[in-house]
Amino acid sequence: MMSESNYKKRVCLINPPWSVRKGSIWAYVRSTMPPLGVLVVAAVLEENGFDVTVVDFQSMAVDFDQIEEIIADWDFDVCGITATTSIANSGYQVCDLIKKHHPETMVVFGGVHATAAPDEAVTHTSIDYVVRGEGEFIMLRLLQGEDPKNIDGLTFRGADGEINRIGKDGFVENLDILPMPAYHKINFKSYKPAVGGYRRTPAINMTTTRGCPGRCTFCNSAAITLRKRSAEKIVDEIEVLTTKYGMKEISFYDDTFTVYPRNVIRMCELLVEKGIDITWSAFARTDTVSPKLLAAMKKAGCHQLMYGIESKNTEILKNIKKDIAEGKTSDALRITREAGIATRCTFMLGNPGETEATMDQTIEYAIELDPDIALFNITVPYPGTEMFVWAKENGYLLSEDWDDYDLSQPVMSLPTISNDVIAEKYREGFRRFYYRPKSILRMARRMLDPTQIVGMVSGFFSMVRFAFGR
Repeated sequence: MMSESNYKKRVCLINPPWSVRKGSIWAYVRSTMPPLGVLVVAAVLEENGFDVTVVDFQSMAVDFDQIEEIIADWDFDVCGITATTSIANSGYQVCDLIKKHHPETMVVFGGVHATAAPDEAVTHTSIDYVVRGEGEFIMLRLLQGEDPKNIDGLTFRGADGEINRIGKDGFVENLDILPMPAYHKINFKSYKPAVGGYRRTPAINMTTTRGCPGRCTFCNSAAITLRKRSAEKIVDEIEVLTTKYGMKEISFYDDTFTVYPRNVIRMCELLVEKGIDITWSAFARTDTVSPKLLAAMKKAGCHQLMYGIESKNTEILKNIKKDIAEGKTSDALRITREAGIATRCTFMLGNPGETEATMDQTIEYAIELDPDIALFNITVPYPGTEMFVWAKENGYLLSEDWDDYDLSQPVMSLPTISNDVIAEKYREGFRRFYYRPKSILRMARRMLDPTQIVGMVSGFFSMVRFAFGR
């Protein structure tokens, strides 16, 4: 039986800051959206009687001196910090500041990077416990006082300094048992969607699935079992977001939103039946769409789909296990346009086996496909992925400073191409795609449409500014 004091334990859940490198494309197009994982953990804890505060440093214009001043004034029993790889160093710094000012506070570190590199995380003496995988119920059990040695998904140091790695990573089989994210814990005015990816504001992000059908070597989701939320649960949440919080736009952040087409169609039917006024965008694979699905999505408010194309070269696609049949990509973009949905495509430069010729092929392919928005990234082998293991085992990894893992600079030294060429092709891709009469004319026409000036047109000019370093 738990004591009353356990239920009143004061918990702070933290999203660390993200410092965008000067010269990175993200300085032009980055979004700042609510940390959904943190908000779901907050909802689970709150349902079980805990007093939860959410602090999102990523949405606050503060430096680390200011962050330290904020942390010094805290009075929490437990602090939970989440981090992806690109903000892992910031996450560690936040943990250090918490322990500096509040040595008795329990510090728990979780998120994608913690799952990929738990042994690294636990070597930081400011971190008491590392949560691997999906942490909602791991965190609950830990805070309810259960013996850490009995909680699967925890990594921690023993009294002798030995690392204890308990059981399998956290996993929630039925996503419908999870509560709605604790949206009441955030200030919606602090957030903004990605440039070029929205029609209206205020906007919010959502997820409807976990995992991905792909097995791409560069992606942390490749090893995560695919699951979905029911269409009914999704629409219930959208109703709350529109009626209670006044949201007008949703960015679905699923790795592959369209992987369960029947569930998506049912969601679209419910949105139409209920007359919910919402516009939205999503991420998809080109082998998971059909005219029927796209028509339903368009009718329910979808205005843009983002496809991860990655490369034109067949051998490069095999190397990264992006196994999409030839012809699927151009067909998908064609039927998406026919449905009246805009296209946003991403391309990767600097993949294993890359040469100057293969990168030129990819840039030419982007021009041939002619999506509304094209985004080029430099390939990054994130910890926990097959590509990271490959790069490290072969001596290709240049850096394990996680600040470098921002998709805007090479962190591998490939035997087939120099990093100087990769960096040049990175900017060349943007220049060649956006500095074309066809692209400029398309944006000029869209400037006449007031619904597209804020999103698509501003996105275009952001890409042009980056391409020419302005």
